[in-house]
Amino acid sequence: MDILKQNFFQLFNIEISVDINKSDLDEKLKILQSNFHPDKFSSGSDFEKRLALQISSYINDGYKILGDIVLRVEYILKINGFNKDESKTINDIDFLQEQIEYNELIESLKDNLDNSIIEDNLSGVKLKLKNTINNIKLAYQDHEFEDMWQNLSKLRFYIKNINELINMRNK
Repeated sequence: MDILKQNFFQLFNIEISVDINKSDLDEKLKILQSNFHPDKFSSGSDFEKRLALQISSYINDGYKILGDIVLRVEYILKINGFNKDESKTINDIDFLQEQIEYNELIESLKDNLDNSIIEDNLSGVKLKLKNTINNIKLAYQDHEFEDMWQNLSKLRFYIKNINELINMRNK
């Protein structure tokens, strides 16, 4: 099979899954890089050099996508033929309320930085992140790609929240 026609899970010989073993991915990257690094083809024809560069770039793209949970879930949706207009928003009233409350929290913390409030909220958001990842896994198992997409939006929001709270805490 043409390596550039494989999806990234096939390329890295990893089962399509929301969870992946990062050290396994790292090890497979080393193997692929050792087999296809452009330096290995430095004495080859121009075509071989160009192809090695394309393959190396493809391997690096795959590593980046599979190594990041948001990009990985997006990719799983893509290879399963699920495309959603990114301008569409999820229609979950509770989640929308949660976003509003979070934005209010951040504004209040900007005025009055309180590490105990940050830590409490950080713990809560981490738990929500974990639950959202579990929901994504279940949706994938059931081939409920719409649910996966809805939870992907939440996943992005929670990761952004965690990073924002950590940055506030570290000031």
